[in-house]
Amino acid sequence: MRRFLNKYIILIIVLAAFLRLWKLDVVPPHLTQDEAALGYNAFSILKTARDEHGEFLPVVFKSFGDYKPGLYVYLTVPFVALLGLNEWSVRLSSALAGVLAVWVLHLIFMKLKREKSLPEDLHLEIIAPLLLTINPWHIQFSRGAWEANVSLTLTLIGILFFLKSFNNARNVLLSVLAFSLTLIAYQGAKLSTLIVVASLAFVYKNQCLTIIRNSKLIIAASIIVGLLIVSPIIYGANNGQLGRLKVFSVLSYPRQKQYLQDFLNQGNERIGSVSYYLYHTEINNFSRGIIGRWFNAFSGKYLFFDGDYQNPRHSPPHQGMMLLVDIILLPVGMVALIRRKGRFNKLILLWLILAPLPAVLSRDQVQAVRSLNMSIPLVIVSSFGLGTILKYIRNIKQKMVIIPSFLVLALLIFTSLVFYFDSYYIHLPKDQSEDWGYGYKQAFEFLKNRGLGNRDIYVGQSYSQPYIFYLFFNQYDPSNYQKQSKIVEGDNKYDVGFIEKIDSVHFIEIKWQELQNNIGAIIVATDAEFPHVDLVNNKRVKILEEIRYLDSKPAYRIIEVL
Repeated sequence: MRRFLNKYIILIIVLAAFLRLWKLDVVPPHLTQDEAALGYNAFSILKTARDEHGEFLPVVFKSFGDYKPGLYVYLTVPFVALLGLNEWSVRLSSALAGVLAVWVLHLIFMKLKREKSLPEDLHLEIIAPLLLTINPWHIQFSRGAWEANVSLTLTLIGILFFLKSFNNARNVLLSVLAFSLTLIAYQGAKLSTLIVVASLAFVYKNQCLTIIRNSKLIIAASIIVGLLIVSPIIYGANNGQLGRLKVFSVLSYPRQKQYLQDFLNQGNERIGSVSYYLYHTEINNFSRGIIGRWFNAFSGKYLFFDGDYQNPRHSPPHQGMMLLVDIILLPVGMVALIRRKGRFNKLILLWLILAPLPAVLSRDQVQAVRSLNMSIPLVIVSSFGLGTILKYIRNIKQKMVIIPSFLVLALLIFTSLVFYFDSYYIHLPKDQSEDWGYGYKQAFEFLKNRGLGNRDIYVGQSYSQPYIFYLFFNQYDPSNYQKQSKIVEGDNKYDVGFIEKIDSVHFIEIKWQELQNNIGAIIVATDAEFPHVDLVNNKRVKILEEIRYLDSKPAYRIIEVL
């Protein structure tokens, strides 16, 4: 049996690696500004031991006026050293973390199975890693430089060593280490990790109390290690490094007073009346919004059909966060999970209920990054469902029924996978190239290859932070950039900042009236900034290059002022 498990888990790991590494540099079709920032800061650390702004080996990195925990940057440094600064080196940490998560999930189920905490007849130690391997949600965030994905893998490692600590209390230290590192990996882990740790403590409270009573020294050491690791995050939280969290929090967006008053006037109500306190307070308003977002996280539109419809980069076109076959596996698995008693089953149910909280507290109706941890309990529930269906088919006595049943199940899984792979690997690059910021690499590489770097270059400023792509794709010397790095703050204190100039490259709002007399200057602009109609018969400009998105729509034009 052990040889059987080893054989199949190795095949699953190989499949997981293939799905996360194949065409990693071109699918997704372009680096996001956050990916480029992570990569360039790793490059800067490698070359100067300082981040892009000159801070010496920071734990928390300032990026676009925001602050990011720095574990991903440091994980990326070795890959930049080996592979150079490119898409591969930036995304590889997340891809390998995704493969590791599959292996760790297998180890968790193996431990539970050895302790008779799981039904042996469902073979969850093979099914759960397999379903995580092909899970669209997990693949999506393994194939980009997503800090949340590294945090998720560390969370699974923390769970594994927590369960191991029941037999050897020393594993508590490793569990605390893993959970603490999630906070250094991802900003949103403050809540997502708290949910997991609180759920473990609640479900396994008796085991926790036993460890506390019998291993006080280990507990004390674990607390000290945990506090040492997260202290920079705590310090940063007390020094204004949570501004962007306020921007994304749903609680930061109360209704406008005029809108509220106009609404109340429709029913001849007023602020301060009994009906206002019963139905129309901001507490009621926020409660409806939060509860509605929680139900959105479990909706068919989100899970099976459209995915993260508010943030296109978070899911392939017309594909949910789960496979279509999960429409069958999830309800079957939920029934099986509830019917079978056990602490681990309770943990999964509690985790599933609470996992959407980081997303539902945000301003978006759905948010796949902040609710990424939800993918694990969902995969486990689906594993119970698939294991239960396979067990039922195996127990059918008529062979004439067994074979068609297996074939139908295999066909459902196969067609779901084909639909997903077609959506992700074929359609996503073309359908979403604009959403992924496609064109900056091509523009800056064109300027570099044509030797235009010494000219005055004007690039349209945007929230896509074009300066970071200029630094990244030119592998700009970090020591030179650190001397001139200057963030211009945004319109409000919680907004991101901008870089307006690097050497002779200006990142500004493109206005032809202000640039037309700058003879010899190069302009990099979108069709919206410099429409094609303005270029027709315009003898003052020359189009050097036109860059198109992968769906053939115009992306950027590189123009020389004559």
